[in-house]
Amino acid sequence: MKRLFLVIALLGCMFPLPAQTPVKLEGDARAKAIAAVLKANDLQTSLRFRFTQVRHSALLTEDLVSKGRAAFVFPEKVRWEVEQPHASVFVMNGLDAGDRRQQALMRNLSKLSGKGLINEDDFVVTVYAAPGQWQIDLVPLRRDLGQLFARITLLTRPDTGELRSVLLSEKGGDLTEIHLQNLEKGVALSDDLFQKP
Repeated sequence: MKRLFLVIALLGCMFPLPAQTPVKLEGDARAKAIAAVLKANDLQTSLRFRFTQVRHSALLTEDLVSKGRAAFVFPEKVRWEVEQPHASVFVMNGLDAGDRRQQALMRNLSKLSGKGLINEDDFVVTVYAAPGQWQIDLVPLRRDLGQLFARITLLTRPDTGELRSVLLSEKGGDLTEIHLQNLEKGVALSDDLFQKP
């Protein structure tokens, strides 16, 4: 009996099961997936969520992991607050004069959020069905976005289209994973959240 298990184990190593790879969606299936993701992730509202961010870089000996919370109010307010491992807060409020870099970032954020989470004016969009999720790859068409990212990948729940993770693949090869938890939409957010510290 032991010999039989040993033979089965050896065969399993020699002939591994095929990995389940994402299947590219086309036509109606692609259109339905995009519509579901856009409906579930309407950016023209307020959002509040917790996040875990993992940064992979060839320059780091180990991954850099941070946790915190974020808030957004369409079209002009963003708060990104890291709680661990070191506290920091980044706030953008379109009502502030701010510097030119923040104004440019605000314009880009407003353009992108106004068009929706997925838009084919600014990105080449490829949609995949994978076990337990939809994967949407966004390859920037605009030069300013292309200088920052080689690809942005959205991972969503296939039953609701709700966003679970965002993967930011940078031009230099670094990868940042942002995993969302406790996402709330359309909630009333205090203006105090968007005051610069």
